[in-house]
Amino acid sequence: MNKVYRTKNSASGDLVSYYYDNDSSSSILTSDINEWVKNSTIKQHYRLNLLNPDESVRYVIPEEDIELNGNFNENYQNGQRRSLSVRLFNELKKYTPSINGIWTGVRFSYDAGIELQDGNIAWFKKGVYVVSNATPTHEPGERSVSLELSDKFSLFEGASGTLEMSYTIPVGTDIEEALKDILQFQMGNGDRMDPKPMIYNAAFKNRQTQATISKEAGSNFGEIISELCTQLNAEYFYDVEGNFNAVPINDVTNDVDKPIIDDLYADRGDFTSNNLSFDFSTIINRVYVTGSTTNGGYYEAMAVNDDPSSPLCYQRIGYRTASPINDPNITSDVLAQDRADYELRNKLILKSTVGIQTPFNPLYIVNNIITLTDEFYGIVQEQFLIQSISYSADYSGMMSVSLSNTRNLPFFTGRRGR
Repeated sequence: MNKVYRTKNSASGDLVSYYYDNDSSSSILTSDINEWVKNSTIKQHYRLNLLNPDESVRYVIPEEDIELNGNFNENYQNGQRRSLSVRLFNELKKYTPSINGIWTGVRFSYDAGIELQDGNIAWFKKGVYVVSNATPTHEPGERSVSLELSDKFSLFEGASGTLEMSYTIPVGTDIEEALKDILQFQMGNGDRMDPKPMIYNAAFKNRQTQATISKEAGSNFGEIISELCTQLNAEYFYDVEGNFNAVPINDVTNDVDKPIIDDLYADRGDFTSNNLSFDFSTIINRVYVTGSTTNGGYYEAMAVNDDPSSPLCYQRIGYRTASPINDPNITSDVLAQDRADYELRNKLILKSTVGIQTPFNPLYIVNNIITLTDEFYGIVQEQFLIQSISYSADYSGMMSVSLSNTRNLPFFTGRRGR
């Protein structure tokens, strides 16, 4: 069994998780990887593992069976964060869809590898996926199977997660237990929706629902998970090892205090294609949130970009107000304020973005901070939040990264009186 090295990244809530095929007693230093990928020719590798129902590895698909034309995408959002498309060579008919092989509901794990100077390969885990589409091709000169793979959260939003009858979670229900019941729901064939343990932040222990959650037949478990996590004030997603995570919003959105995972400089070729985009038409710098009613009133809060150092503060451009948000799952002024802060941050980070091409770096994960220096734009070690990552499964050694300027993000907040 390969030893797995893992580090919890409290700033983003996800993990850095990797292993070697050959025995190795040393872990990788972030600084060493960052410098090495910038100063060396990177040889990428790809590994696809077909999994058993308990998500242990059933067998490894050989790298030579994977065509170099797939795509990996990762986006910073709740629920589904990752997707993967691959094509497999099928000359020997090993991957033709069948009930004993690749079929509906079958899961894969995906690892991205980089070949190190000693010839060893460090394999970085990049998620667990469910087959959403399989397209075999049999024509002259080509026998292949194309696979579209979706983040595990898709199970709760698709047909497998659709409610056949109404579903109610009453006030006072332990939220951790409610989430476990959904994740471990029996699918009808003896398998559970999610056989792996949930990563449930200790700050949420013993938290109970403060409002009843009711869904009619035809709704899905994904909607219920969303409402439970709203009551927790949590972000929710699957990490690189395929475990469901519920993490406090305040922990993973504190951008000012996040560590910087890398520094990129245009003049030394760390990145290319620095394409700036400014979405002026939909700028928001003020958000109102209302929650459930109480004593004839209701819980409410406001978040406003009131920081003079921000280019999007109201003092510079006037108030730009979002449509009011009303959510009955908000059951206190504190939750209302946290939600308002969160929604304002999400709206601000999309308004000035940078798209770059940079050498493939397996340490990059969304919701982390890197700095850019580009004298052409007058940017000097400016901090940017990773919004999305994409790359082709080839040997180009490059990846596309979308970044948002964190100077938009600091803001003061104020709670409105009822």
